[in-house]
Amino acid sequence: MLAVGASVPTLVLSSVSEMLFLWEPQPTRRWEGSGVRTLVQTALCLLISPSTGVSLFGLSALLLPGSFESHLELVKSLCLGPALIHTAKFALVFPFMYHTWNGVRHLMWDLGKGLKIPQLYQSGAAVLVLTVLTSAGLASM
Repeated sequence: MLAVGASVPTLVLSSVSEMLFLWEPQPTRRWEGSGVRTLVQTALCLLISPSTGVSLFGLSALLLPGSFESHLELVKSLCLGPALIHTAKFALVFPFMYHTWNGVRHLMWDLGKGLKIPQLYQSGAAVLVLTVLTSAGLASM
């Protein structure tokens, strides 16, 4: 598109063409089924996630007769080993820690820091490492 009234014809880019001009497409990515993939991943997370069992346990504590203490005594009477208890605590705290550290990562992006591709990969790895370390620390409490 040419600018109107310009003495020398200049090219005026629309916002879409500017984006395509500045953005380098990644041919290794396939976006065709991304909507379906998002729905399937969400459904799998809801069905498989350990937090689903915890949510159902919490909901049952609200709906079933008895107090929280009686439900806690029920869990204690199952004589679960410490390894299983620490694994469950780790599984519970992991999504919260991931969300926290990834939120810090996004805040850094809002400040304009770490937006180059190598920095994105480094910050992603740092988020995963920090998530595992803080989740293990909180699960050991």
